[in-house]
Amino acid sequence: GYCITLVFETLKTYSSEDGLTEEALLTKLRTCHDHHLFLHKSLKNNSSGTCRWGEFGEGGLIWGECSARHFEWFEGDPVTELLFKVKELYGLEEAVTFRNVTVSSENRPRPLHLGTATQIGVIPTEGIPSLLKVLLPLDCKGLPVLYIRDLLLNPPAYEIASRIQATCKLMSQVACSIPSFTCVSSAKLVKLLELREANYIEFCRIKNVLDEILHLNRNSELNEILKLLMDPTWVATGLKIDFETLIDECEWASGRICELISLEGEHDQKISSSPIIPREFFEDMESSWKGRVKRIHIEEEFAESERAAEALSLAVTEDFLPIISRIKATTAPFGGPKGEILYVLVDEICRGTETAKGTCIAGSIVETLDKIGCLGIVSTHLHGIFSLPLKTKSTVHKAMGTEYVDGHTKPTWKLLDGVCRESLAFETARREGLSETVVQRAEELYFSVYSKKEFSGTVGPSSVDFCSDMSCNGFDGCHSPLSSTCMEADCKISHSTNSVEVLEKEVENAIVTICQKKLIELYKPKNTSKLALVQCVIIAVREQPPPSTIGASSVYIMLRPDKKLYVGQTDDLEGRIRAHRSKEGMQNSTFIYFVVPGKSLACQLETLLINQLPYRG
Repeated sequence: GYCITLVFETLKTYSSEDGLTEEALLTKLRTCHDHHLFLHKSLKNNSSGTCRWGEFGEGGLIWGECSARHFEWFEGDPVTELLFKVKELYGLEEAVTFRNVTVSSENRPRPLHLGTATQIGVIPTEGIPSLLKVLLPLDCKGLPVLYIRDLLLNPPAYEIASRIQATCKLMSQVACSIPSFTCVSSAKLVKLLELREANYIEFCRIKNVLDEILHLNRNSELNEILKLLMDPTWVATGLKIDFETLIDECEWASGRICELISLEGEHDQKISSSPIIPREFFEDMESSWKGRVKRIHIEEEFAESERAAEALSLAVTEDFLPIISRIKATTAPFGGPKGEILYVLVDEICRGTETAKGTCIAGSIVETLDKIGCLGIVSTHLHGIFSLPLKTKSTVHKAMGTEYVDGHTKPTWKLLDGVCRESLAFETARREGLSETVVQRAEELYFSVYSKKEFSGTVGPSSVDFCSDMSCNGFDGCHSPLSSTCMEADCKISHSTNSVEVLEKEVENAIVTICQKKLIELYKPKNTSKLALVQCVIIAVREQPPPSTIGASSVYIMLRPDKKLYVGQTDDLEGRIRAHRSKEGMQNSTFIYFVVPGKSLACQLETLLINQLPYRG
């Protein structure tokens, strides 16, 4: 049979495979994305099988495949000569060594023949559907598909295959959440690192891979899977190391990357800002480099950037704004006669509507008047306007002065600088003759509701929204009317450093209590031995549910980054989590789920949680 030698210059490995039939060799040639093809001169005058190269290399399947490519002839020892040519092509030093990762042909099955590979669509063939597309999930793309295809085309040794099989079996049985399994081409990664061309994104991917390995190692359910993957990884990359070394090196590399790159949650690299320069300008100038490398390593660049931003702001203030002011002074705001100035007087703005919305409308009007540069006075008792994030430049706040005379607070009818958040409502009511009993009761009501908020510094109670998807997987028959609405309840979670963990634990306890009670009621008339226990599993950021949830009915609660909760049920938990996290701002959501026997029960428990969780805070 034929022999083929594959050399990977990036990973510095090579492997040889002999005893190949003509079709098997053709399969190799069509599936290996080689950059250079070399043919040994021993192929000339070879008449084995159906291949007759002849003096000019004519005829045969292999010749037909090779003649369509650029190739070179070579002679001598195949491995030695090939490695020499690779070093020459890629400019590698003579001292560079390549690892031999050849697996003996006696210990591995034969690769697929061309006909078989074509008939099952592993080699893309027009009119023949791919077996992999039928067997694999729709979201399985890229490197995982190529790896499985390679397993079919080039079966590994029996020992390696048994480890892959054992890994799949264990993975299908785990009940805990599993890592996201970041997929990175090892050859591409090595090349980028060697050439020092790996950027911030690549280092983030590397760290994800390292952290996922460490996650597998720390989890008792996943640790055995990681150990089983050691040998298949060796075959795929040609790098063989012991387990302890892998863990130690991953911890070191992950920590080293942490020291260099800026990760999520670090807020010491804010984009520069100026009240007179559009933020978009600074975004365009600084977003490409800020937030990538830790600030401690680029303090000089930060200082230079800040100096440039200050100089620009000063130049605009001193040179550009005076010109704009002169132009404004000689033109009318609304296109009127030259030199016309707009004056506006508004008393008790927006007082004839609901307070909260009226306050926002008033704020918007003030912003607009400020923007067009008019002069005027706006009076209001809507004190909430001072808490709005108004974007004004020329607006100043004035308050009515008061004085304390003979035990009573009286207005001085003088305007003072500053904001007034109080009023003389009770004093005015007494002065106008309202019954003292009525005024005192009004004061009691006021202090019982508003005084705590004012002195505690809080605006109002935090809220937690409970929402349900009314069309979970096309099924909406088990929802109560409440499931189409969002409900709010006070959030009584302590704001400690571990607030997320506290919230997870409290939500989990509430879920178990509510649902277990319901299950006991449902199973009471029946056989209690079939009682399903509520076993919650937490899916943290950058984790996904285990394969055991595929096709199983489950109820899940999403803990959103804004501390709101979303309750849902599904038969496709992985797909639902992926859909939630694909929405803006939801990438770091955590999930709690539990599996139940059947969709009908899942719908009942979903509705129950929507109704009951608000009452548990």
